[in-house]
Amino acid sequence: MIQVAGTKGKGSTVLWMESLLRIRSVPCAATLSPHLQSIVERIRIDGVELTEQAILQGLRKIHPFLIDSSDPSSVPPTFFDLWIALFAQQASEAGDRWWLVEVGLGGPLDSTSAIPHDVGVLTTIDLDHRAILGDTIDQIAAEKARIATAGKPMVIAQGPGNDCAFDVARRRGSLPFIVSEDSRIPGHIQTPQRLNASCALAALESNPDQPPWSVDEINLAAQQLELPGRLERIEGRLPLLLDGAHTPRSLQIFADEFARYRSSSTGALLIGMLADKDLRSNLSALTRLQPAPEMMAVTPPSHRGLPAAELASMLEQLGFECHFEERPEQGLEWLMKKAADGEPTAATGSMFLAGWVRQHWPQRDRQASC
Repeated sequence: MIQVAGTKGKGSTVLWMESLLRIRSVPCAATLSPHLQSIVERIRIDGVELTEQAILQGLRKIHPFLIDSSDPSSVPPTFFDLWIALFAQQASEAGDRWWLVEVGLGGPLDSTSAIPHDVGVLTTIDLDHRAILGDTIDQIAAEKARIATAGKPMVIAQGPGNDCAFDVARRRGSLPFIVSEDSRIPGHIQTPQRLNASCALAALESNPDQPPWSVDEINLAAQQLELPGRLERIEGRLPLLLDGAHTPRSLQIFADEFARYRSSSTGALLIGMLADKDLRSNLSALTRLQPAPEMMAVTPPSHRGLPAAELASMLEQLGFECHFEERPEQGLEWLMKKAADGEPTAATGSMFLAGWVRQHWPQRDRQASC
């Protein structure tokens, strides 16, 4: 069992491991969070998402165990707790295989930590969920590194907070090591996926029964890999760059990619964020885009969505000219018109928005930018 914590790159690292294992026909089960378009995306057995029927059957089996009906103080699990229980039930029924488990938010109190891991992974750390995890990179890294288990390997991605995470993992008795970009990663793989792939390889190869992956195997895994909503290029009649970036570092990476994508054009950007984000530090990353693109703010389709007017106001404080529409449908219509006029278009700021746009964008030819 490999447990993957971190701020950015958790889901990508799980999908890299899944693709690498499938190249060797090694059975595996994976759980991801959040989903983009459908709840069935959250549990995958050998790369195949569960059907709705399988989900319902699994829920019926675990339902009697969700609360203690004889205890008035017993409360039902959270949605994420329920989903991890369902994953464990489905993965167990699928037979002996590797388990690839993405942490939801934190570290030791995350429900994924109820499943003892053989390898821990800590991907890139960034400023997110500060009210829960801490105000600084080091505080967040320390909290997330507490998944480290005595006597077990702990893979730590090189980057901000890695020294602090290493110290926490070592104090907990684990076997930590910091991973930088692996030279076997093909040259066309871009940042940040190069580091995610390197962490995936390090985690898999910490098992002595797995010989090192060859360059050819890694190339094949990259060709089969799908990373929806992660610097994803949707090609066709209405091209789009789609990304769920919502932290300072991920928005910097998005801005750099969008600058390349739009080339010498101004470009048009649809953006929506959740209300619990640090707007100024996140949106400051977009000031790298000079000249500024045309911008439209919308409210993401989530109860945690930040009202579009507030988002537009902050962008204007940072020097952008930004229109806003509360309903994402209106923002999508605006973006589609820009794409139809030949303007390079993009959407970012929230995985909720990325998933919604992906579901409603008319083209189906999709290519994740590795």
